[in-house]
Amino acid sequence: MLFLFYAAPFIVVLGVVGVLGYNRLAHKPPPTREISTSPFAAVKIKNLTASLYAQGDTLRALGNDVFIEFRDAAGKLVDVGDVTFELDLHMPNMVMHSIGKVLRTATPGQYRTSIEPQMGGEWTAKITISGADGTADATLPLKVK
Repeated sequence: MLFLFYAAPFIVVLGVVGVLGYNRLAHKPPPTREISTSPFAAVKIKNLTASLYAQGDTLRALGNDVFIEFRDAAGKLVDVGDVTFELDLHMPNMVMHSIGKVLRTATPGQYRTSIEPQMGGEWTAKITISGADGTADATLPLKVK
């Protein structure tokens, strides 16, 4: 009887660990979105070109992973410091905003953000860079489907 008293907690802990391990192995990780190999938009900022990449040739209303890279005239990647990416949709008596937090990637000059405009239309994108060379921005029209 004393053996059962000491073995019961061990059996319970072993069962909980087994169930947690089984659930972790049985579930798949969330899907990743494939980024296109060609940019859907590009804009000049100072003497650099900012190229925007997404899952296709345009942004979607219900969520996008956007990849932004900055290259100089020679085509080399350039680290520009901090980057902001904003979308505005101007309609009569209303303006909608969609802002994504831009994060650096492991490669200098390449950045990633997620943005969800929530509505199709003709949006205006604003990219702002601020680094050692100062602050600059550029705007460009973007179609959201």
